[in-house]
Amino acid sequence: MAEISESASAEMSNEFSIPRRTANRHGNVWDDEFILSLNSPYGAPAYYERVGMLVEEIKQLLLSEMEDSSYDLIKRLHIVDTLECLGIDRHFQHEIKTGALDSVYRCWNEKGIGVGSSDSCKDLNATALGFRALRLHRYNVSSGVLENFKGENAKFFCNFTGEKRVRSMLSLLRASDISFPGEKVMQEANAFTREYLNQVLAGRGDVTDVDQSLLEEVKYALEFPWYCSAPRWEARSFIEIYGQNSSWLKSNFNQKVLELAKLDFNILQCIHQKELQFITRWWRESDIAQLNFYRIRHVEFFFWAATCIFEPEFSQSRIALAQVCVLATVLDDFYDTHGLLDELKTTTEAVRRWDLSLIDDLPDHIKIAFRFFFKTANELADQVVKVQKRDMAATLKCSSWQRYLESYLQEGEWIATAHVPTFNEYIKNARTSSGMCILNLFPLLLMGQLLPNNVLEQIYSPSKMQELSEFTVRLIDDLKDFEDEKEHGEMASSIACYIKDNPDSTVENAINHIKGILHLSLEELNREYLKEDSVPLCCKKFNFNITRGLQFLFRYGDGLSVSNKEVKDQIFKILVDQVPIKE
Repeated sequence: MAEISESASAEMSNEFSIPRRTANRHGNVWDDEFILSLNSPYGAPAYYERVGMLVEEIKQLLLSEMEDSSYDLIKRLHIVDTLECLGIDRHFQHEIKTGALDSVYRCWNEKGIGVGSSDSCKDLNATALGFRALRLHRYNVSSGVLENFKGENAKFFCNFTGEKRVRSMLSLLRASDISFPGEKVMQEANAFTREYLNQVLAGRGDVTDVDQSLLEEVKYALEFPWYCSAPRWEARSFIEIYGQNSSWLKSNFNQKVLELAKLDFNILQCIHQKELQFITRWWRESDIAQLNFYRIRHVEFFFWAATCIFEPEFSQSRIALAQVCVLATVLDDFYDTHGLLDELKTTTEAVRRWDLSLIDDLPDHIKIAFRFFFKTANELADQVVKVQKRDMAATLKCSSWQRYLESYLQEGEWIATAHVPTFNEYIKNARTSSGMCILNLFPLLLMGQLLPNNVLEQIYSPSKMQELSEFTVRLIDDLKDFEDEKEHGEMASSIACYIKDNPDSTVENAINHIKGILHLSLEELNREYLKEDSVPLCCKKFNFNITRGLQFLFRYGDGLSVSNKEVKDQIFKILVDQVPIKE
């Protein structure tokens, strides 16, 4: 995974007569002074008070409308979808469940639902919207319901034409993203709707005159499927989409909803900016700021954290995730590229024993890096002990970090000997070196939920969800970084190892094979996330969303290593630029 900005030079002088590998990656693209100068007015009490008023007004409107048993199911579902797309659904969980989802589920059967509350004519749009909403909220619904809308050759039909047909196909596409393993109809629906909607965007097909707002929704769904749609990015995007829809804004209810979404976004952004400034000061004042053998990406790491867990109450977890990412990157770049094999063995042993004195004879810059690592790891462990109210220091300091660095040492030995392991050997080690064994653990334990061992084991190692998270992240990273890593000496990746096991395979075939495995892993992850168990939902959501967030950041390349234009634009929209609000 390592991708390093440049070789250390001046401060390492005489200690570096032995050549060390480099990857010549770019340095920090963010001006610390710019980050520290960010100043949002949306922390003022008046904005919080207005949000509170809007939430209560919208709740009353929802209750008055949804108490009417004749209120259309499709209208209920559209309200739920709107609140979720705008990122404000957390304010209305009771109303969403009792006023919409329970009503939809009561009317649900193997043929789907109709437009009205008792309509016997089943409707594709209503059924697809209902299926997606119910599955995402863990109601027991089968994808077989979509078979009712499928004709010959896996072609799907609806009873409407024009924009209503486009809307139906969009709902079907979004429903098909929430697939579980073995659901053939979901795969067929996804392929069919993607082809159809791409034709609509190109001005071809049976519908050519489509409202611009609907086209923007289609573009978003095609570019950012659910598995890589970061919640904050989705909220910002739909604030802009709905804000341009003049017909939608004619409704007083919708105007209040959009005002709430804008205020809520800006208030959360203000909170996130303060946390980012904390991370920036923490990094800048640390000893590792003087080193230059690793990627400096603390802004990108915090951005990842904010896309995974954005709610105000999870500030400690966001900060911890960003800090763990910084530690992981220093270690990653040292083990994969910069460090010599004997140095890797020494530092790994120091972590096994949790004994900093073992590195006393190493070069100064390595001592600086590992003193910083031990200090930060100890501080994070102390925070966890306070929140969880039990001594977990041994697990946090030794087991998780030890497991992580031992996997890196294995990769270092492979690099030193130019050894390409078998696919199974590689994956066994790569699950751990993905970093999820540490990236998931600390933020989970700092979310404010007491997680006894029996609950923690359902979401963290050796749980199936954790294994899928590690596996998925490793494959995502390998697919994006394959060519780059081959160029700077790393021979082992899932693609290279598959080719070794299958000498007749081309690189293209190997990549397609890994993509197929990744797709199955994502479906398994969907099922694990959405199944009922005793794990607090916020913890499962974090574990799941950290994988979604990585795919979002990797949409246009490795966004954690190469801060390209797309990533910088996304960071500005989420963490810097406020949503315009007319006073």
